[in-house]
Amino acid sequence: MKAVILAGGKGTRVRPLTYMLPKPMVPIVERPIMSYLLDLLKLHGFNEVVVTVGYMATTIEDHYKCGADYGMQIAYSLEGKLEKGEIVPIGLGSAGGLRKVQEYAGFFDEPFLVICGDAIIDLDLTVAMEYHKNNQAIATVICKEVPKEEVYKYGVVVTDENNHVLSFQEKPKVEEAKSNIINTGIYIFDPKVFDYIPNDKAYDIGGELLPSLVQNKLPFYAFAPEFQWVDVGSTKDFYVANTMLIDQQINGIKPYGKEIKPNIWIGINCDINFDEVEIQAPVYIGSSVRIEKGAKIIGPTMIGSGSIIKEKATLNKSIVLSYTKVNSYATISEKIIAGKYIINPFGEHIDIEESDINFLVDDARKDEVALSEEQKEIMEMIKNIGDIQINR
Repeated sequence: MKAVILAGGKGTRVRPLTYMLPKPMVPIVERPIMSYLLDLLKLHGFNEVVVTVGYMATTIEDHYKCGADYGMQIAYSLEGKLEKGEIVPIGLGSAGGLRKVQEYAGFFDEPFLVICGDAIIDLDLTVAMEYHKNNQAIATVICKEVPKEEVYKYGVVVTDENNHVLSFQEKPKVEEAKSNIINTGIYIFDPKVFDYIPNDKAYDIGGELLPSLVQNKLPFYAFAPEFQWVDVGSTKDFYVANTMLIDQQINGIKPYGKEIKPNIWIGINCDINFDEVEIQAPVYIGSSVRIEKGAKIIGPTMIGSGSIIKEKATLNKSIVLSYTKVNSYATISEKIIAGKYIINPFGEHIDIEESDINFLVDDARKDEVALSEEQKEIMEMIKNIGDIQINR
């Protein structure tokens, strides 16, 4: 079976993480989001996958290559052009991107799945495909029932008693919502859908194609099974998704590594004397991590591979990506540390280099540098104050 993963967006709501990586490559407990999707696709027999790419396209292509490591075939469709050695994204809209794939080589010759590369789901794709085929639909939108008070965050789908789609509401006020069934951005299409996608302009699935299918009174259905949908559309979502996976709250997925104690997961080649540190589950510790005596790790916390947590440092409910050094006495509470950024879950961040706080948090691969007298004074203050604050 065939599927398309939409992976070309800039992921502005996940900045500054997406200054470093395209959103589908942002790691959830050390694996890119898109890898979890590929696992699911393979499980349900989708062995031919096209990934639409634009922003940081080569990062995705270099990681997954032809798909051999996943036992499937992966190809890429670039939405952009090369200028002075750099890829410049050119937005075609989600439906326009599908048309480009089809025009290239006629890839879609059977019903196919379309899914965004920024969510972890456990949807039974086999059942969804059967539902689509049994209805002889031109399109099926996968929906989810949400509490009525949350409908304002989503595109609401209105159907009749046979689940035939009648209309949409984009992020309606709670009191005006006609339904609490929302669009998850997962679709199944028949190739006939290309008769309704223009080839001379950018064209969107949710805002343009789907309303056109309704207007033309085509066999278009909503399917709302029970499934878990962990959307990673913002920095807060990234933080929550990591903590959920660490705590085994995402169905069917466990942290990678060895579970040395209940809900404490660890990789290989780590330098940790567990009699000299305090670790409160749930915690994930990657490979080649060093945690020095007197350090305290309070879960849910993730420590990426190659990181160093120095003497008497504290990590409290934080996500620390690979090769991070947290220096002695520093307290990191409910933060994300990614590259040169310290981020709170709402997206506000400090640039470590610009703020000249490398003596608190830095790249673990750098050589140790002696502290200046001013930095020593600040470190003495930190022993009493502790946490790095980022005001919202």
